[in-house]
Amino acid sequence: MSRPKVYKVLLLEDDESSAKLLLHTLERYNFDVTHVVDGMSGLTKIRNNSFDLVISDVNMPYLDGISFLEKGKDMLKMTPVIMLTAVGDKEQVRRAALSHVTAYLLKPIANQALLEKIAQVLQLKPENIIDKKEFPLVINVTELSISQMLLEIKGCPGKKSTEVIYDRFMLTLGGRATFSNLRINLDKAFFYETKALQILDDLVAKIIKHTNIQASSLFLESEFFSDNVVDLQPYRHLSDVNIISK
Repeated sequence: MSRPKVYKVLLLEDDESSAKLLLHTLERYNFDVTHVVDGMSGLTKIRNNSFDLVISDVNMPYLDGISFLEKGKDMLKMTPVIMLTAVGDKEQVRRAALSHVTAYLLKPIANQALLEKIAQVLQLKPENIIDKKEFPLVINVTELSISQMLLEIKGCPGKKSTEVIYDRFMLTLGGRATFSNLRINLDKAFFYETKALQILDDLVAKIIKHTNIQASSLFLESEFFSDNVVDLQPYRHLSDVNIISK
């Protein structure tokens, strides 16, 4: 099975507590969120990047949400927009309609309401939205021979899982220096995390630095590499290891 689509979302929200809640909800699922706190920063982002969805507050400093849409309409083109508002102002509604706002959500935002609105706007089926918490991280380390270790990683990692995986591996290694060959097996759920490749790159860097294992003796195995074209050049260490497609 190929990696599920990761939907790129631009979030414009200046209120810190609201932003944290929205980020926590979205990043639990297969959404890659870019967060800015005002419309001017939003214009910079859409000028240089493409997004599947924009979620914007109405009231923000420097440039409000509707002014952002008015100024950015040529760059946004057909990108759907969900507007967040706590104010039922008729003039705002009129301006928003002229700016092709796709949908509204009233604050405070309930998690389920947010997901339902996103699914409606992006025309997603339930199976298109992946709950990463349904795939907890499981780490197993096995000694295959006097020189070879197997590190099996199942489930979806968090963004700070590099240390967790590394510590588990080193605990099993127990300070022994005889191992010079490492095979890392990854299931498809590992790549539900949008930063999965960066997590892997950081993990490989730590293993190479603190053990006798070299990049040329490290093998990454996953069906993910069979089903996806992956550019490893941006990753300093992954580009040097051996990739095995299942």
